This record gives sequence, C-alpha cells and structure tokens, in this order.
Amino acid sequence: MWIDDEILRRCDEDLALHCWVPTDSMVVLGASNAAEVEVDTPNCALDGVPVLKRYGGGGTVVLHPGCAVVSLGCWVKQPFQNKFYFELVNRALIAALGSGWPELNALGQSGLSDIVHGDLKVAGTSLFRSRNYLLYQASILVDCQVDVIDKYLKHPSREPEYRRGRSHSSFLTGLNEIVGGIISGPLCAEHLSQTLPQQLKQLLDAELVSTIPEQWSGLHRRAGL
Repeated sequence: MWIDDEILRRCDEDLALHCWVPTDSMVVLGASNAAEVEVDTPNCALDGVPVLKRYGGGGTVVLHPGCAVVSLGCWVKQPFQNKFYFELVNRALIAALGSGWPELNALGQSGLSDIVHGDLKVAGTSLFRSRNYLLYQASILVDCQVDVIDKYLKHPSREPEYRRGRSHSSFLTGLNEIVGGIISGPLCAEHLSQTLPQQLKQLLDAELVSTIPEQWSGLHRRAGL
C-alpha cells in the first residue's frame, strides 16, 4: 500500500500541498526498503500497526500522532537535479516553520536531505520523480515519541554519516524540545498549510512550471485511476 496516491491524483494542479497529522501509528518504508530488514514486524503485527510504502527513497519512518506530514506535488523545469530541489524545498519548509516559531530558523539540512537541529534529526524527507513531476514528502517530529519509534523500527541498515551509529533516542529530537513544548501536530500542520505555499513559490519560482497533461497518465496509473 502506498501513501502518495492522494497527491498523485491531483497532478492536474500546478502545485498540490497536503499537510496532515496521522491519527494512528504507521510504518512507512522507503521505495527500496525491506520490512524484514528495517521493521520490528512482530511488534507491528501485535499492535496492528500497518507497514506501508512510499514511492520516494530514503529510510523507513514511523508516522504517529506526534508528527506533522507534508506531501507536495509540483511541476518543475528540470527532470533531474534532485539534490538541488531537495535543498530548495527544505529551505522553504524551514522558512515556513521559522515564520511561526523563530527558534526554528536555526534548523538546517544534513545527510542527503534530513532537516536537523545541530546534529539531531527533526525531519526525514523523500523525493519521487517522474520526468517533470516532483513528489516531496517530509515527516516532521513535533512530539518525538521515541519510544514508539524504538518499538517499531530496528536500527537502520543504512544511515547518514552524521548519525555515527547513534540510537534513535540519541539521534532524534522534536520541535517541542527546541521551542519548549508549545507546538502540537495539528498546529504545525495548519501553520504549514497557510505559510508553506508562499515560501515554495518564492524559493522555487524560477523552477515551477504549469502542469503537463501529456505526463498525467503515468501518474494516474500509479495512483490507481
């Protein structure tokens, strides 16, 4: 099961954005990840936690009610340049967060595309590309709930150099730990829904193009249309 289909179904829009909060815990594998390697499948089965997959790469994550999730679909000039687009969208996301909570302007990027505070990971991001279409997703830890992550994920089979073998509890932090416990998942998602579109258009303005109908069919097939 894929979690990207809602945004893919909106590929007729120049830019489609959905900021949301999971109502229950779920594990989401990166496109090349295997559940038996990355996931504590007995615990997931015992608790009825679904194991899903996304089209984009990157590592396996646990989405839970303490997260805010950003799903973005847009059309861009270049069919490649993933590193460039990661940096632009992450900068827009950090600027949007910082507009609500100034302490979050200190966030940066590390590894391939993680959003970090110092050397602690705050959000994981992924990209899926289909020619000129870009699908970006970010899972932002608002209330970290590392016990939930420890319960359902093994130590990753691959990790960025800056992790240095650290456990989840030593590697992850939430926005609440940075700003002092005043953000909820729904508040974060609502703020991003209101502020992220403007930041995206400012930072990606030279790269955004109108939707390309000739490329819709492949995206619709992926989304089951």
